[in-house]
Amino acid sequence: MIRNCRGNCVRQQGFTLIELIVTLVVFAILATMLVTVMGTSVVNSGQPVFRLQQTMTLQQTMENIRANFSAVSDLALLKSAIGTGQQDNAYGTYEVIDNRYVKFTGHNEAEGGAADGILKVSIKDQGSGLVLTELFVEW
Repeated sequence: MIRNCRGNCVRQQGFTLIELIVTLVVFAILATMLVTVMGTSVVNSGQPVFRLQQTMTLQQTMENIRANFSAVSDLALLKSAIGTGQQDNAYGTYEVIDNRYVKFTGHNEAEGGAADGILKVSIKDQGSGLVLTELFVEW
């Protein structure tokens, strides 16, 4: 802005307070709109990652059970170590859905015994409801 002056004119530089306030208000409105739109997509995008984490935790629990079986190779010992119901042990935190001996006749699964040499283990993650089943065979 240039004032009317005689001989000694000084140009004022900078923004007025009104210009700064208007700029900040416009910026705040745009930022609010951006957060509203992006906030929902960021929250929703985290769900697949969380689901994958739960899946990998359940997979790690089953891998711990497999490693124990590889070390001992005894189905009766494994069956008792897995337990029943809700568990929080060296394998991990899980719920036992199935921990029993089975046998197969043709294409059908039937109740078996220790002599059949097949242990069916199904575990469930409480948080996600995911279930993982594994058959352990004694050689």
